[in-house]
Amino acid sequence: MRDLKAHLVLFAAAAVAALLIWNRDEVGEASSDLALAWKHDTTDFRSMHYTSPHLDLRIERRTDREGPFYWGIQTRGDEPAGPLEFPVGWSGAELVPNLAALQVLRELGALSPEQRARYGLADSEARLTVEFSDGRRQLVVGDSVFGSEDRYVLVTATDRGYVISRHIVNPIEIGEGAIRERMVHNFRSDRVAEVRVTAGAGEERTMVPAESGEWVEPGGDTPDLGFGNFMERVDGLAIEGYDNLPPADRLRLLLRVDYLDEDGGALGFMELLRDDLAERNAHYLRSESTRIVARTHTTLAERVEQAVGDIF
Repeated sequence: MRDLKAHLVLFAAAAVAALLIWNRDEVGEASSDLALAWKHDTTDFRSMHYTSPHLDLRIERRTDREGPFYWGIQTRGDEPAGPLEFPVGWSGAELVPNLAALQVLRELGALSPEQRARYGLADSEARLTVEFSDGRRQLVVGDSVFGSEDRYVLVTATDRGYVISRHIVNPIEIGEGAIRERMVHNFRSDRVAEVRVTAGAGEERTMVPAESGEWVEPGGDTPDLGFGNFMERVDGLAIEGYDNLPPADRLRLLLRVDYLDEDGGALGFMELLRDDLAERNAHYLRSESTRIVARTHTTLAERVEQAVGDIF
């Protein structure tokens, strides 16, 4: 039954990821032949800020000792808990080049008051502001184009109207659920040459992958099936979200897995933690891609916890 529940959770997570993966004229998808409302290099991007009556969302470029990354800060009108902060995943990061060089599906030119009203721009409170190293650009976001989800926008600096792709606006309006980091790791599995597992009590185990794909002791050739089962369960852990997190001092470390390349360099890590005061959904994880603690699926985490006894 636990295996069935785990597979159902994985199926649901994959389905969510897959869903994420004019005027009255028909307009094609964006291409390199389309005009640009503005053009900047992605390295000039500093932040994006979307505001509407229901959502305040920022994506910022930040840097730490591991390098540059994108960070999200979101507030919804119906969320009394305050701003939600989260790491931005690939679906959010791919917005950056699209916002840096903003392709338009149609140029509408200077808009009359009647056109602004018709396109939902006259009274719109939705604003999309992009901050670059040399200044900022702002769009008023209007209605959807008839027969599609592409959107009318107005560049405030020039008072010119355009139609831009739904693939830019929709993820922003969905917010955290569409752009948050969903991957525990972003390195390729074939780069892993060694793993070190440290239990919360201090026990440590080092293993390497054999050519067969089985896990063996360094210098050995006998597959350790128990360790293989453990790593399979670790690989199945998934991120559920970054909201409703407990205080850090309530979390107990269950185990840490460090991933090393063939030169002994660090590829990444994963820490599995538990809130012993929680009555349900007590498991959390942290990795090099999340940078902060994230909620993880309890059923999957329990399977990992149960397998720890097989490796020590």
